[in-house]
Amino acid sequence: MRRHNKKHRTIRKCKSGPNFTGQHLLHNPRTIRRLIEAASLGPTDTVLEIGAGKGVLTFPAAEKAGKVLAVEIDADFADILRAKAAAYPRITVIQDDIREVRLPAGPFCVVANLPFAITTAILEKLLGTEGKTFQRGVFILEQGAARRFTQHQTLDPRLLKWRMIFDFEMRATVPRTHFAPPPRVDAAIVRIVRRRCPRIPAKEGKRFIAFAAYALSEPKRMAADAFKGIFTSVQLGTAFKNAKVMREQAVASLSLDQWAALFHAMLRYAPPYRWPNG
Repeated sequence: MRRHNKKHRTIRKCKSGPNFTGQHLLHNPRTIRRLIEAASLGPTDTVLEIGAGKGVLTFPAAEKAGKVLAVEIDADFADILRAKAAAYPRITVIQDDIREVRLPAGPFCVVANLPFAITTAILEKLLGTEGKTFQRGVFILEQGAARRFTQHQTLDPRLLKWRMIFDFEMRATVPRTHFAPPPRVDAAIVRIVRRRCPRIPAKEGKRFIAFAAYALSEPKRMAADAFKGIFTSVQLGTAFKNAKVMREQAVASLSLDQWAALFHAMLRYAPPYRWPNG
């Protein structure tokens, strides 16, 4: 086991500093405080903390939440955290890769300083079918990714699907100097909350991605051309009227509400053989 750990540390050192996933440890007290405040934790909350490190977020979260599951892939950091958390029954330390961890069966929220290199994989786990009990979270993301996830419009079918079910909000910029070692770019705090009334049913996520990918194959096309393979002429007129879409409107300019309305129109009016395949 020790030989495996040494090998693991060697790989980590060669690739990206503190660990092989590119984790940068947060140390700025103000940013820590802002992150915990944005999480809006209460005594009934179960918190999944991703990238716990040495616990700078773990213990403030435990002061407010009912339970904290602190996930840390680095064995040395996990040992340090277990020792520090020995007197805190609300904290459970899990030494594992979050991508391999089974998510809580009951409702949970997330506090996370995400390793930049695997941000998308982690969000896919939380916001996809596996994360069906995920309710809300606050995340430190690389600033460019934070902007992509929260911008008004997107051409990414998977992100469109996520935003049918969750609200994304960028709260604040986090300077790179707030981490050790500092990353090459600044970061940002992003809050993600499950919508009480999702724009589409979660079970239709895969079908929606296929629908959006089909229409976005040429983002500058007029909506009338982009959707004519799905709807008949009459159905297209009805769908556009209900969705408040102009025939000459570029697909890339569609709002989230328009995407949702057109998808529901497909499910209602178009025969299944005309639905795009996922």
